[in-house]
Amino acid sequence: MVIDKINITKEMKFAAKNESQKRDKFIKHHFEVKHLTSSQRDEIGFIGEFACGELLGVDWKKNIRKDYKKIDDFDFLINGKSIDVKTETVPVKYAKKILRKEISDNELYGRRLINQGQFNLLKKYDIVIFSLFAREHLDYWFPIGYIETKHIIENYPPTINRPDGGKYPFSASAIPTSILKPITDLKI
Repeated sequence: MVIDKINITKEMKFAAKNESQKRDKFIKHHFEVKHLTSSQRDEIGFIGEFACGELLGVDWKKNIRKDYKKIDDFDFLINGKSIDVKTETVPVKYAKKILRKEISDNELYGRRLINQGQFNLLKKYDIVIFSLFAREHLDYWFPIGYIETKHIIENYPPTINRPDGGKYPFSASAIPTSILKPITDLKI
């Protein structure tokens, strides 16, 4: 099976760093992670948006906002569909399983998380595209799949409880990876 990926350029990295610095004073962070600083996490998010633009045939440079004084309504608007991109970093071992569709929804990294603080924003979008970087190799962005936000809102309210009895690092909508639709099926 061929896994689509987007090569991350120096230009994307530079633009992500620049945009992250411009947005920093206007953003409310909903969560922290131990393996990335807030700045690094913001840069990963921007790079994910830029890479997704490449995948969707959108000029990511023209898609950069002029300012960040208010929260955006979407990352992309294509054919009347508002799209949000969620990008995470995953250890290589799990990234391979996710991309090969070999991960169980109930195992570690088997679900895509949307922080409870971002859950109410879902009503602004039609589609969420989930993507990842292998944590040890940030030079390639991989789309995981997509889902309509209506399905998330109706079926996956935020929770702290994992299906295996453990706890998520924060309350989140935990979307099973198995229900995500392939990016190739995205009709926009």
